[in-house]
Amino acid sequence: MLLSLMNMLVFGIAGFLLMYIFYRPHLQKFAQTQQVSFNILPLPYIAILYTIGTITAYFFADNQDFIEPLTLLRAFLPLFCAAMIYISFMLSGNKGLYLSTIVAVALSVWQQPFGIAIQSWGISPYAIYPALFFIGVAFCLGMLVFNILPHLPIIQLAAILFGICILCFVGASPLFVALCAALLIGLLCAFLSLNYYEIKTDLDDGACVSAAYLVYYLMLLNLGELSFPSCLIFTMFVWAELVVALYHKYILSTGGMLRENTNCYAGAEVLTLQGLSANVLRICAVLLFIGWFQLFAVNQYSLLIVAFGLALWLGGSLGRTQPNSLKEINQEFIGELKQNITATKNLILKNKKDDEEK
Repeated sequence: MLLSLMNMLVFGIAGFLLMYIFYRPHLQKFAQTQQVSFNILPLPYIAILYTIGTITAYFFADNQDFIEPLTLLRAFLPLFCAAMIYISFMLSGNKGLYLSTIVAVALSVWQQPFGIAIQSWGISPYAIYPALFFIGVAFCLGMLVFNILPHLPIIQLAAILFGICILCFVGASPLFVALCAALLIGLLCAFLSLNYYEIKTDLDDGACVSAAYLVYYLMLLNLGELSFPSCLIFTMFVWAELVVALYHKYILSTGGMLRENTNCYAGAEVLTLQGLSANVLRICAVLLFIGWFQLFAVNQYSLLIVAFGLALWLGGSLGRTQPNSLKEINQEFIGELKQNITATKNLILKNKKDDEEK
């Protein structure tokens, strides 16, 4: 375990230093001249370094620790698909982004073997594979709701990757997956460090979805390793924010873009970049803790529900400027719940009345 930890640290530090060294000069030049060029796009650097790191990890790690054998196609398919997503976004905008993401996730899910771990769930593959497809598409495209500031998607993705590294440390994830996760943490954190106190360049939607896809693919590699439910728990803040955004936009009809209806957006209006980042990181830390416990759970579902409820609850506190006591938080939570129920009921009654009048 100690050797695995040292290897993960080496890959993580190497990823951070290489990304920082190669990307920083171009970002500094852009900050001075404000001349937009291909050199300031972060994903090409991340993609090239991640490709080199993946090849290194494949031949460096002993891939015999996979329950389901790791093939060359399963190892290197995400490199092609991530490039396809980003190129499609650059050429065709959002339409290309959505279509290429659907194709990439479909190919990725199709490549995962229906092995012992999945069979132990007692669910038909005709249900599991479509579910994994819809989860993957929703996760990758749903990461866009965090792309208000570059801090938010990167912190969320880095936290999920850190959780995968924890799973490897306790023997629940293969070393190859953990090395790729550690490398990607380093690459993403290097970009974040250059934009942490002052945003010099945004994370474009294509880069955001491509990075999310790489993370989801690493989660899929844990599908046959009995630790995929833990990986899902690490992502619960994404699902909580998606539900909040969809509820506000389509049920309460607040209008605006989907990302403008999230708790993160509300927090960004009242908190500093560093304060908002710290609060999001705390929520992710809670989910990492619950995800670790999932390894010892008697079923695959109970802690998923608990994690989602906590993410939903904690996310609602992002817009607060001052911390409240536990009693005040409970009262506020109940009050907001009643208010939302009442607003939803009134909206349903109004729509029903309008339909009757028509």
